[in-house]
Amino acid sequence: MKEAAHFESEREFRKWFEQNLGKFGIREIVLNQEVCPDYVVIMDSGETKKVEAELIAINFRYHKHKPEKADFIVAGYAKEREVDGVPVLAVHRFWECPSEVAESAPPLAGPPSEDELRMLNTIQFYAGIELSALGQEDFAGQCRIFLPFRPDLVSEMPWGGTDDSILGVLSKKTKKFIKTYHYAVIGVGLSERACDAFDTLIRRGLIKARPMCFAAAAYDGTIVTHPGWIPTEVVATEKAEQFRKSPF
Repeated sequence: MKEAAHFESEREFRKWFEQNLGKFGIREIVLNQEVCPDYVVIMDSGETKKVEAELIAINFRYHKHKPEKADFIVAGYAKEREVDGVPVLAVHRFWECPSEVAESAPPLAGPPSEDELRMLNTIQFYAGIELSALGQEDFAGQCRIFLPFRPDLVSEMPWGGTDDSILGVLSKKTKKFIKTYHYAVIGVGLSERACDAFDTLIRRGLIKARPMCFAAAAYDGTIVTHPGWIPTEVVATEKAEQFRKSPF
C-alpha cells in the first residue's frame, strides 16, 4: 500500500484513515472512540472488526493495549506485520536507525552494493553530510528514517535544558513527540533505495549517524519542519577507508 501522504501525529493519521477506508478493505465505521479499540468497522466482506489506529504500529505495545481488544492495527508507519499477535496494516514501511551495531551480530554477506558504495562515496566526499541531504536524484523519495528511544529512557527524559546529553538540547516540541511516540525523525525525503543503503551501511559499520546543530543542517540544505526532527549528520567510519575512491 503506497501513498504520498505523511503524518505527523496520531490525530492526523486518524483523520486520513477515516477518509480512506477503502484502502484497508473497510466499508464503514460504526463506532469511533478514544479508547481501545479506536474503531468498530464493517469490512467489505460484511464482517465486523475492532480496529486500533496508531501513528507507529509498535505504539500499540507502548500504549499497553490488550491484544484481545483489537482484530487488527492500522498505522501510518510499521516495520512489523503484527504486534503482540495483532495483524498490522500500514501505509508506509518503517525504516529505523539502529542505535548501535551489536558486536555479536553476524556480518552481512557479500560486498557493499552499488547503492551502498554510491552513498558511502558521497558521505566521504563531503566528510559528513546531513542525512536528508542525501535525498538527491534516485535517492530522493517519500520515505523517512526514525530513531528509536527505549521506553525507560523516554520516562527519564528531562523537560529542561540541564541534561548534558542530546536530550538536553532538544526543543520541548521534539521531546513531546519522543515522549508520545518513542521515536524521533532523523531523515526525510529519501527513496527506498536510499533507506536500504543507509540501513546496510550502518549494519556493516561503514557509517554512523550523530546529532548535528541546526545551523550545520541548514548549511547542508536541510530544514525539516517535522515536530520530532533531530538534525543528523552521517559520517564514514575508519572501517570505510578501504572503499574510499582515489582522487586521482
